[in-house]
Amino acid sequence: MHPTPVGRYDVPVPDAGRRRTAIELAVLQGCYLVYLLPWFLLAIGGTMGLANWESVFAVFVILAWWAYPFVALGTTVAAWVLLGLRRHPAARWVNRVPLIWVAIGVVLLVWIVVAG
Repeated sequence: MHPTPVGRYDVPVPDAGRRRTAIELAVLQGCYLVYLLPWFLLAIGGTMGLANWESVFAVFVILAWWAYPFVALGTTVAAWVLLGLRRHPAARWVNRVPLIWVAIGVVLLVWIVVAG
């Protein structure tokens, strides 16, 4: 048998944890992308509603709400970089950070529908 530099058994097998993490990243990031439409409507309405307040608190609420697309984009990039570095648990946790905005937005949407 002729020796080769790479034998049949030397080929790396894809890591099952990596595949699960990649699927989770893709599914959550798809949800974040879909959530941008209702987020935009809530952000515009919230900005108009809070613009009449004469409070410094309103500025922080508006800035926190408008940070969602930047947080989602930043955590998406960071999660895929961490996945490439084989830090699967860290990639999963970083990817879940925008869920805070999604949860708050869903609560606001439900409140608007129920109160209306």
